[in-house]
Amino acid sequence: MSGRIKGLFRCLAGSLQQTAFRKYTENLGAARLSDATLVIPEREIRRHGPGRLLAICWRQWRTERALAHRGIRFRHTDPEKVASAYLAMTPAEFDAINGPQDWANWRTIPRSLSSHITDRPLRVIDLGCGSGGSTRVLAFYCPTGSHITGYEFAAPLLAVARRREYVDKAGRAAQVDFVCQGVTEILRGADGLPLSDQSVNLVNSSGVIGHHLTVQTIDPLVAELLRVLRPGGTAMLDVGPTLSAKELTAILEPAGFALLGHYRSWFGDVTGEMVFRLNAGSPG
Repeated sequence: MSGRIKGLFRCLAGSLQQTAFRKYTENLGAARLSDATLVIPEREIRRHGPGRLLAICWRQWRTERALAHRGIRFRHTDPEKVASAYLAMTPAEFDAINGPQDWANWRTIPRSLSSHITDRPLRVIDLGCGSGGSTRVLAFYCPTGSHITGYEFAAPLLAVARRREYVDKAGRAAQVDFVCQGVTEILRGADGLPLSDQSVNLVNSSGVIGHHLTVQTIDPLVAELLRVLRPGGTAMLDVGPTLSAKELTAILEPAGFALLGHYRSWFGDVTGEMVFRLNAGSPG
């Protein structure tokens, strides 16, 4: 074989190798892009949210005392009594008693989100959204184009939630809707129909599971999480006095969830959110 022909073969082989390498790197780059996770720097988290915690706690204490004088007590595990208490409050009273939770949400939720969801539009549900405080945080931090549905059984609070504005980081209106129902019922969309199986990427709960559900009452919600979450989907669930972190983990891990971490608003926070991934897969 002449040197010219050998050179031609070497040139052709080199061209094929370059093409294969280029396709490999393009595919690798696309895979990395599709698998990119949302990362929220701590310095950004500290810039947003309501004001001074001491003032917020003082307002909560005064409002809770005034409610108690009227016989309104919301710290209960009986869903009917909790619903009656919330229905008896004005929107301003709810915002006051929920002030510390709102302050915590602006720190806990982004810390729970960071590195645990993909940076692309997601289908999100927000359990026990109250007057929309936690939903506002999700709308701000979730990837642009995400669709968020908030769930609340107290109709007056939901009326307030529906009047709020929900925007992303760029100030653009987020896609948000609400459903009036309890969190242990079959989860439905704004159209009244049950959410489709494996249609949700992210579930958030801020101040309802660990404060109003127990080991005995959480099973219907776990069943719904298993139904609506996609494999690899993320559940960010609050813990508290009625359902501890240890109890929640003991329930969810045998059901097929992997614990990713426990995130708090500050070092003295005894509650916070536990982050789980369904089937320990890649982010949904």
